[in-house]
Parts: sequence; structure tokens; C-alpha cells
Amino acid sequence: MANKSPVTDLTNKTEIGKLDHIDSLRGIAILMVMLVHTAQSVPELPRWALTITKYGQLGVQLFFVVSAITLCLSADRKSGESQGTKKYFIRRFFRIAPLYYFGIIWYFLFRSAQTSLEAGTLQTADSYTLINMLANFSFTHGFYPPAHNYIVPGGWSIGTEMAFYLCFPLLFLMFKKMDQGGVFRFLLFFLLTIGCYYIFENWVVAWMGTPVEKNNFIYYNLLNQLPVFTLGMLAYFLTRNYGAAKLPAVINLLFLGLFSWLTIFLWHTDSFPQKTFMFVPFTAGLAFVFLYHLFAQIRMLNFSILQRIGQVSYSMYILHFLFAWYGAEYLNKWFGGYGRPLIELGIYYLLTIVLSFALAMLSEKFLEKPGINAGRRLIQKMDKTQP
Repeated sequence: MANKSPVTDLTNKTEIGKLDHIDSLRGIAILMVMLVHTAQSVPELPRWALTITKYGQLGVQLFFVVSAITLCLSADRKSGESQGTKKYFIRRFFRIAPLYYFGIIWYFLFRSAQTSLEAGTLQTADSYTLINMLANFSFTHGFYPPAHNYIVPGGWSIGTEMAFYLCFPLLFLMFKKMDQGGVFRFLLFFLLTIGCYYIFENWVVAWMGTPVEKNNFIYYNLLNQLPVFTLGMLAYFLTRNYGAAKLPAVINLLFLGLFSWLTIFLWHTDSFPQKTFMFVPFTAGLAFVFLYHLFAQIRMLNFSILQRIGQVSYSMYILHFLFAWYGAEYLNKWFGGYGRPLIELGIYYLLTIVLSFALAMLSEKFLEKPGINAGRRLIQKMDKTQP
């Protein structure tokens, strides 16, 4: 087995969040996501600008890859912990739930207020039915089309992430088993598994009669996004045990470009009888694995403001719609339509970043950290009650 890479040593840090390149990549991911959503509020953008900004939505897949890597780091660091699986689920719940629950309530009130003002009478916003709200509170909305992406804007990714959290302990054990046979067998098993998985997915999609199309429910569902998470896990094991982090930067850059091009090709091609958009998350994930290695190698890419944005990226994700969509909608009434959409995009995007970051700082203090600390207290209480 190859010597452990520098990334292995990083697992000994007391806080995973102190890995600079991971925070930086989260920062890149949220900036990508905010770009696509801000562009949706700017009318008459040139076609080339729309084409570029649309790829910002793949920032979610970058989040997924980084999430899988950090979960693997944490699982290794906490291996042997008593009641480890139970504590793992507690940590995940208290990391995600408080802010997401706030988002459910906030957007319900905000959108209902908008609807009431437009109608001139007190009304509830569309889609905020009891079952849709409960699906989001229980994080099952990723499996229920009417609720999966409206109650909280962009909430589909949270539902998919939480579904992956349920799968992760079993997947981690599977990857550890696969890892025992050496790098060749490891990669072979991974490729065979992914191939069989896509055959299975294609069968399920055909049985349902709903093909994977651009940004439809099946595209967003864990069924189509799970391979992206497994790429993050693959990157972790290859880096930890087989020196993948030591690949020359030029090789990482080459494969980053190659898989980015393949993603763009699959996004737009109609050359195949099979719907190719289902593979876009996977090929984007492959590109992001090499981006991860670049950021791990080149320290100058990890500047402090990008890391700080990454540290509050979850709050920025939940809250940035207030500015990218609703704030920009009001700004359009004042200076939209002056024939300078690129300038408008630049202004709106900068405002979205700055205001979302400011609000995220408050959210981190009053929602995220208290939630994380509540989970820690519950775990400490479990440890005290153990015989």
C-alpha cells in the first residue's frame, strides 16, 4: 500500500472544518449557485452569458462531492466511538435541521405575505399545504414531487443530502471492503458498481415512465445524484491510501478540463437515443474530484475570504434567494430594461454575495452554531449515561 498522503494527516485535526481547501471549495460552490439564481432575475442576458451562468447550478454537485469527503474524514476520525452510528445521525440532524426549519417557516411567511398583498386579502402561498410542509420537516420531500423544491427554494438538495446521510454508514463500510484488495481491484469494483447502478436506474426510470430530463424531479432525486456522492468517497479513499493527492497539478487541470467539457457536451447533445442529462451530475462530479486535488495542492487558491464564505455557505444557500430572486425583482423595476443586462447582472450578483454573506454571519451565530451545540450536548449526555 502506498505511503499515507498529507491528506491522511489532516484527519488528525480536531475540527474537519479547519481544512482550508474544503472551505474554499464550499465557497466556490455557493458562488456558482448564487450566479445561476441571480442570472435568472436579469432579463435579456446574451445567450453566451446565459450558457455560462447556467452551469452555476453544478455548484450543488460540488457541495455533494465535498460533503462525501468530509463525512469520510469524520468517519475515520471517529472510528471506534461508542454508539458511533447513533451519534453520527445526531450530528447530521442538528447540523442541518435548525436552519432548514427556519427556512421553511421564513419562506412560508414571506411568500404568504407577498400573496396576501397581491390579492388584497389574507392568503396562504401556493403549495404550502400541510403534507408538503410535513414532508420538508421530515426531510422526505426528496421523494415527494409536490414538495421537493418549493417550500424552501433549492430545498431539493437538502432532501437529497439528508437521504444520502442515511445511506452513508453502509456505503462507507462497502468502500472499506472494496479498498482491501488494492487500487486496481478498488477502481474495478467501483466502475462495475457504477455501471450496474446506472443500468438499474435506467430500468427504474423506464418503469416509472418519467425520463431524467433537465432539472425535473427524477434528476434531482437521490436515485440520480447518488453516484456523485460516491465520487467524493472514491476521492477520499484514493487520496488516503493511494497517493492521489500527489498527482501533478497539470494532470489535475487536464482532467478537470476534460470532464468539464464532457459535462457540457452531455448537457447539450441530442446525439444519443438515451437521455444523457442523467449523467451530467456524475461527469461534473468527476471534474470536481480533480478540482478538489488542485485546491488541496495549491495553497494560494485558498484565500481567506473564500474560506470564510465556504464556512457560512449553508446559510448563504438557504438565504440568498431573498436577494438573488426577490431583491433583484424589485431592483428590476427601478433600473431594469436599460439595455445593459451584463452590468445589471454584475450589480445584482455582487449585492447578492455581500448581503447573503452578512445575513449568513447572523444565521451562523444564532441558528447554525446553537444547533450544532445542541447536538453536542445531547451526545455528551449520552456519554454520561453510559455504564
